[in-house]
Amino acid sequence: MGAQSENFKGIEFIRISSLPKTQQEKIWTSFQHDKIIKIIKDKALMNDCIVYGDYVSWLKDQQTQALKTPMEAPILRVLGKLAFE
Repeated sequence: MGAQSENFKGIEFIRISSLPKTQQEKIWTSFQHDKIIKIIKDKALMNDCIVYGDYVSWLKDQQTQALKTPMEAPILRVLGKLAFE
């Protein structure tokens, strides 16, 4: 499904860099950038963190879009054909 979440001071999050490459690319292009947070842990700045709940919502949305896209295109073609015959 996705990445293992981490917890820091009660904040459950994932790091974009820990995700599979395909998800990383999609997040950087489709995720709300104002929801990407920075966390300082052990004197290291992690500037690619997402609250886990936001990540799960985004992932579900991506899966829903993936399911809809292949189904809608053939239906539109069939409807278009019937309308012009």
